[in-house]
Amino acid sequence: MDKGVILTLLLLVTVVTAMFFTRRETEPFLKAQFFKHSNLAVLGILIVNFQYYIDYLIGNIPSSNDFIFVNPQIVIKSLTLSIIGLLMFYLGYLSFNKRKKHIVQKKNEQIIKTRFLEVLVLVFLILFFLTINVNYVLGGYGTETIGQNALYISLLLKIFIIAIVIQKSRNLILMKKTKLSFKSYLSYLGLITNMSLTLYLFTVILSGDRGPLITFVLIILAGYLFVTRRKLKTKYGIIFVIIGASFITLLGIVRTFDSNLSFLDKLQLAFQENPFSIEESFLPQTKELAGSVKANHHALDFVPKQHDFLYGRFQFQQITVAIPFFNIFNSLIFQDDSKKYAGSASFVTWIFQGDKPSYGNGTSVIADFYFDFGLIGVIFGMFLFGYYMRFAEITMYTYQLPSLLGHSFFMVYIGSAIYISRSSFLFEFRTVVWVCAILLINQYFFNKKQYTKA
Repeated sequence: MDKGVILTLLLLVTVVTAMFFTRRETEPFLKAQFFKHSNLAVLGILIVNFQYYIDYLIGNIPSSNDFIFVNPQIVIKSLTLSIIGLLMFYLGYLSFNKRKKHIVQKKNEQIIKTRFLEVLVLVFLILFFLTINVNYVLGGYGTETIGQNALYISLLLKIFIIAIVIQKSRNLILMKKTKLSFKSYLSYLGLITNMSLTLYLFTVILSGDRGPLITFVLIILAGYLFVTRRKLKTKYGIIFVIIGASFITLLGIVRTFDSNLSFLDKLQLAFQENPFSIEESFLPQTKELAGSVKANHHALDFVPKQHDFLYGRFQFQQITVAIPFFNIFNSLIFQDDSKKYAGSASFVTWIFQGDKPSYGNGTSVIADFYFDFGLIGVIFGMFLFGYYMRFAEITMYTYQLPSLLGHSFFMVYIGSAIYISRSSFLFEFRTVVWVCAILLINQYFFNKKQYTKA
């Protein structure tokens, strides 16, 4: 692990990233707009793929830390692969050209009621509370499972809430109510939506899971900015990120305390402990997120030396999971249908812990592409990642009423833009498809009379 080589490679990352962020923006609505897909995605990529190398250079972590570095002999190779992935993301992003065919706006667009969606959100919330593992709620995130039924219901709850946010946002534009405050926007989302979302988020926060909170904060903010076309300036965006990261880190410390303590007692202890002083990192707020870099090291250390590439299996499974019950055909398509091949996160967990894991290790977007096709997978996968992040933000800020599919895509992916770096690009593909399907069902079946008149 030559520090001179690592420093040189990190300087390259710094230069190309500076060039990317100082380039001339051609889209008026994106100029001086901090809150966009590419900023969040690049932030996640930089943290996951490079933070631990900086900590290594300044002496916060030794090369002997095999939990993170796995095998010192592949660390430079892994860093190089991450840089190639970052460059391809930038290249894919800059390759996107806006075309008129991306605008799919119906002339007879109508205001669509969401009563059906709101009722189902309330039903799913009740079912969620009836099926969730109580030990999970009492600070058991990471040690207890939420419960298979509760997990599936929480996915449906998420999908229906996103669908409501999308439809309500479109309605506001059709009613020409685009100059409203954030408070008024939240009020328009409705009592059932706000109450259900608050109760759901409070429950998952008690468990120690912080992901849904980040996701929904970003989605609600995206809905508001889509309607109002207001710009979040860079200085306020940076403050927002710092405060948000600090709060999320605080919640992470809270979940490490005795589960017998109340949430408020844990919170008080967390403040007393000064959580940022115990993290040996130049950026303690994001150290946990940065730890996903070990998935890259596991991937390069294990494949193809000890296991062949998967040749598209993980990407295929992430696409076909959008089709309900399609996974029953996996045993017919693949010879080995064991749990380790459920996805790249399961595969990394199997590499690290074997056939009887006690927890999940997670993955990264680089590792996910690498497992399937190696370097070629990273090159093409990260190029498409960057390309579609540009498509998402163009769709969000340039077109008044994009297609339902385009709208679903940019809303779902703004919520997961930061976390894609520690998961996979196609992880939310199912969510996009299902949100779009729910919007169409609500539009043509539960607002049928309204559309028949139109």
